Amino acid sequence: MIRAVAIDTSTWWGGVALVEGEGGAGEVVAESALLVRDSHSRHLLPMLEHLLAEAGWGRSDVDLYASTRGPGSFTGLRVGLGTLKGLALAADKPCFGVGSLESIAVANGREDRDRVAVMDAGRSEIYVARFTSGSFPPDAVIDPCLGKPDSVAAAESDPVVWIGPGAAMHRDALLAGCPGSLVRTVRHGVAGGAGLLAVRRHHDGLPSGSGMSPLYLRTPDAVLKAR
Repeated sequence: MIRAVAIDTSTWWGGVALVEGEGGAGEVVAESALLVRDSHSRHLLPMLEHLLAEAGWGRSDVDLYASTRGPGSFTGLRVGLGTLKGLALAADKPCFGVGSLESIAVANGREDRDRVAVMDAGRSEIYVARFTSGSFPPDAVIDPCLGKPDSVAAAESDPVVWIGPGAAMHRDALLAGCPGSLVRTVRHGVAGGAGLLAVRRHHDGLPSGSGMSPLYLRTPDAVLKAR
């Protein structure tokens, strides 16, 4: 039995999940999320300690660590991946960075049509990626990209299932642009999906440290201002 800790800091919602797995399959044992108004760095470790205590896990019980790697908040992703490296290094355990949109697809579960994971990107834009209906890990049909909700929806030739926090925020535009589609509420948090993917990647023999570079689809504001 493999035990994993997964964290998500890709949006203002900070998430931590505990996952148990065997043979590449897993289940979310416990999960917690908090709407963060200041900095993820202040809340992430206390959230983890509380969740470990609630589940009766010690730090020594954790076999691997995972974090979302983006797309998402520039600062949030840096905090999450930095925390992940510190936890894994201190415990001498493997770690993995996992795509935020892929994690949303896993958290939602299987569907009878393609799943399009959606995150709000600000500036009236969304991050999206399209995945096949029932594969695990999700097979990408369209890799993560950035666009306007109406343009993204209009580009879909067939009805899909829109999933994720951005799908609820932009529901009207997505459904109007792609008639016959559905919008789902994610069954578990993004951190839980990341943990399930990490357990699978560990089982498949991916080397520790895979996916640890952040995935940015937009140039950070600080860079734009410097120019």
